[in-house]
Amino acid sequence: MAKKHLKILAAALAMALVLPACSSGGGSSEKSEPAAQSSAQAETSAVSEASGTSEAAVPDQAGGKHLNAAIYWSAATIDPAVEYDGWTSCRAGITETLVMVDENLELVPLLADSWELQDDQVTWVMHIRDGVTFQNGKPVDAAAVKACFERTMGIQERAITACKIDHIEADGQNLTIVTSEPFGAFLANLSEPVYSVIDVESGTDPETCPIGTGPYMVTDYKAMEYIELAAYPGYWQGKPGVDTITLKTISDDHTRSQALQAGQIDIGQRINSTDVAVLQADPDCDVFETAGTRIRVMIFNQENPLLADYNIRKAIECCLRYDALTNIMGATYTMAGAPFPSSAPYGYDELDVQHYDPEMTAKCLKDAGYEDTDGDGYVDKDGKNLELRLIHDDDSISAAMDAVMDMAKTAGIKLDVKKVDTTADAEHSGDYDIMIRNWQSLSTGDPQWLLDSMYKTGAMNNLSNYSSAEMDEICNKMTQAFTFEDRQALAIEAEKLILADSINVMMFGQNNFVMARKNVSNVKPYPIDYYFIDWELTID
Repeated sequence: MAKKHLKILAAALAMALVLPACSSGGGSSEKSEPAAQSSAQAETSAVSEASGTSEAAVPDQAGGKHLNAAIYWSAATIDPAVEYDGWTSCRAGITETLVMVDENLELVPLLADSWELQDDQVTWVMHIRDGVTFQNGKPVDAAAVKACFERTMGIQERAITACKIDHIEADGQNLTIVTSEPFGAFLANLSEPVYSVIDVESGTDPETCPIGTGPYMVTDYKAMEYIELAAYPGYWQGKPGVDTITLKTISDDHTRSQALQAGQIDIGQRINSTDVAVLQADPDCDVFETAGTRIRVMIFNQENPLLADYNIRKAIECCLRYDALTNIMGATYTMAGAPFPSSAPYGYDELDVQHYDPEMTAKCLKDAGYEDTDGDGYVDKDGKNLELRLIHDDDSISAAMDAVMDMAKTAGIKLDVKKVDTTADAEHSGDYDIMIRNWQSLSTGDPQWLLDSMYKTGAMNNLSNYSSAEMDEICNKMTQAFTFEDRQALAIEAEKLILADSINVMMFGQNNFVMARKNVSNVKPYPIDYYFIDWELTID
């Protein structure tokens, strides 16, 4: 049976709501040529008869609206409980969370339409929206959400710690989540895709076929290559804008842009800086931009005695020309210099953001006991040059890293820059001096996620090996803060401490871009990039 026949068969079954939407094999690496329309229609009719569904209830996929889309990264599965794989199912419009962060970085209701924090400050009662169904037609109630969350918590520790969940109770549409302690970031953190709601009793394998509540169902899937999707006709917000979607993974930014111009895709996430002007000049393409929340961060490993010295860290921070680095990266990048972007409501204008200061670099090197005693252009101490290893795993920043090496050399600091396949091994072993990471600084729209995971003593992602009683106290206070004003004030206090201690260098930020053909409508770029396909997106 040709691949197109399989897609039509799967879509017909999904639309009839009689069987799970996914193919059983998890996707094949072979793609057949499109089958003849008459044969496809015959198979669709056969499915209708076999399922007891009238042919009118099954959409004519050959004549329906189809969208070809591309994302820049996808996970090894589409199971929200595995690692960060829920980011892919969320981008694809398969799964949804109880709340979400909208295009204005504001927390808004999604599957939960209301909530209340009880006086004990650990009991949250959330009302699950009436009328929502899973993509197999099963109603979504509190018991279904409880079962989903408990499964996820059993697989993924982050699902416990991110919201500090102690236990969950269900009563009709009322879901009660009790936290282990008062936790001001609870509601925002529920927006992270690890808390996507799927039907855990569907009988399908969530790694290849999660049955979610989103506007689109999986009909075929090959890990890290493509997801075939069909509109879910029972979607709670209304009829999805297209009938079928092919969501491809195209990791190279330039290749993705070329695919759009060639008409091979209709919409794509993220754009190479050099392609922005090209696409803007193309009469067949549109470019949509919004302030992003990703920041490229230079992480100093304080297990290295050299980098445990504030003066060395500060000297490197101040030898960088941030405007030049941003210009090298191109049109999609912005100045950073602080833990959170200037577009976020966390006091960017109140901060002494990181900036080029060669006099401070010289002072710090001198205070650390370094000077160039042998005239080789590098500062030294006790007969040894100040030399450090910098690793990264991102081809797109290679030119900027070469510039960083040159800027450091001008200051007398020798940086050995190396591009590696992945920094994962170094992260686990601690075998690095300086590492470049691409941080999602506001992954839930709230600052505590970053502060707790990157800066708190002993935190899993504290790759700097930084420890500060003052920072720990700020994080603890933030845990107890439930108003935006209190949380904002504490976030600014934390930022000031991070900058004062030169914990790491926030080199440049990255705006979020979506590119689309002119015939695609209702395109929404989001600051947080795990949102992409939504129910209103359509094509003419």
